[in-house]
Amino acid sequence: MRADRLMSALLLLQARGQMTGRELAARLEVSERTVHRDMEALSAAGVPVFAMRGSHGGWQLDEGWRTQAPGLDQTELRSQLMAQPRTPGDKRLAAAADRAIGKVMAALPEPLREKASSIRDRLFIDTTGWRGTTENLSMLAIVQDAVAQDRKLSFWYWRAGRERVERTVDPLGLVAKGSTWYLFAGTDHGYRTYRISRMEDAKLLDALSVRPPNFDLEAAWKISAEEFRDEVNREMEAARRAYEARLEAERRAVQEMEIARQVQARLFPQQLPESLSLDYAGICIQARKVGGDYYDFLDLGSQRLGLVIGDIAGKGIAGALLMANLQANLRGQLAMVVDQPQRLLHSVNQLFFKNTAEHAYATLIFAEYDDKAQMLRYANCGHLPALLLRCSGEMERLHSTCTVVGLFDDWECKSSEACLLPGDTLALYTDGVTEACNDQGEEFGEERLADALRRYRNHSASGLLQSVVNEVQSFSPQEQQDDITLIVARCRETDQRMLFDRPV
Repeated sequence: MRADRLMSALLLLQARGQMTGRELAARLEVSERTVHRDMEALSAAGVPVFAMRGSHGGWQLDEGWRTQAPGLDQTELRSQLMAQPRTPGDKRLAAAADRAIGKVMAALPEPLREKASSIRDRLFIDTTGWRGTTENLSMLAIVQDAVAQDRKLSFWYWRAGRERVERTVDPLGLVAKGSTWYLFAGTDHGYRTYRISRMEDAKLLDALSVRPPNFDLEAAWKISAEEFRDEVNREMEAARRAYEARLEAERRAVQEMEIARQVQARLFPQQLPESLSLDYAGICIQARKVGGDYYDFLDLGSQRLGLVIGDIAGKGIAGALLMANLQANLRGQLAMVVDQPQRLLHSVNQLFFKNTAEHAYATLIFAEYDDKAQMLRYANCGHLPALLLRCSGEMERLHSTCTVVGLFDDWECKSSEACLLPGDTLALYTDGVTEACNDQGEEFGEERLADALRRYRNHSASGLLQSVVNEVQSFSPQEQQDDITLIVARCRETDQRMLFDRPV
């Protein structure tokens, strides 16, 4: 502490030439007696300081011993002071820098000293960002010692990818860039830079570091920084190209989805075959990610109507193409086996099995409705059970009669029958209806579907269809995740003479 005080006293006398004991005591925050002892100590050390008596007396430093800064003009002085920001993150070095500036100030002639003081009062350089600095500089002091003493340094280092590695290096210099400190060091693989904040457990080794002859830290850092900038630019360019490629892939995916959606929409029936005893309607509300739902209405001749609903195992372009394949198979085979629906499904299964990928398949309900007999003959190929709401209020489930279409070559199709009475309501649907979820993750489910059918059973088929869809969408207001596909059919009273008078 006394050495610091002696230096401060000397700097004060250096700056002002002469000060009273009281002034020195006030500036140094000690007693005048202590000031007297300090002056004696300086004199004993060879510093030409002596006491002046009288009313204008005090302690004075010999004018010839005071150092000056010859040739320094105001522009040079301003440039030096403005080039002295506080050393980022290191209080020890910052204090040393302040002392150095104090010494420079003390060495200035009185006119320049006043100008320098004015500049310092009007200048503050803040090296921290608006968010401050999160740099961990706990290893900075030992790294400074390693650089100053030319000794090897070992430490653990966190790479940018969060990999922790051990390093032993020859410290060559410290670089402060902004508020970030770097160690510039020599290694077996050439020059390397290490960010101080990523260092841990640094140890000063006894071995001396190897410093290349004529090593220029500034030049080496500039070369390293330029190489780093080039690397960053290359990485940024690669990232830009990857981003553009991703955007292009997303654009193509959106385009493909739109194509798939258009393909799917064109496959749905545009006209409804006539039926006197059955009021029916169908809908498919496509999800953003196109699913593989399919429904169709087929004129089977002889006053028979085909109701078809299916779900393809696949989405997007693949699902849409599989759906197109299934529809083409159904409609293509229809003319050859129009009077034998089971043979029709056998033929469709064979074509689907042979012409699609190994794991491609579809669940399907094919229902043949006879307008005259008001009889429904159906095959449920691994699909969800159809719901048949009787006019009495009883609910029947038309379960699976055979396995899925297209997965097996050796495939057996069984069918079942149900007689429809006026007031009966039939619903065929896909899992997009029953698996629609609310915000709590609860599914709409079969029971809610059955309740909706009961509520709106007296509506027309199209009105019933829309009412059920509205309930599903109200239950699941978030973005639709799967196609919502539904067919409803209501058996109605009809004049039997009209049925038999119709041309076959």
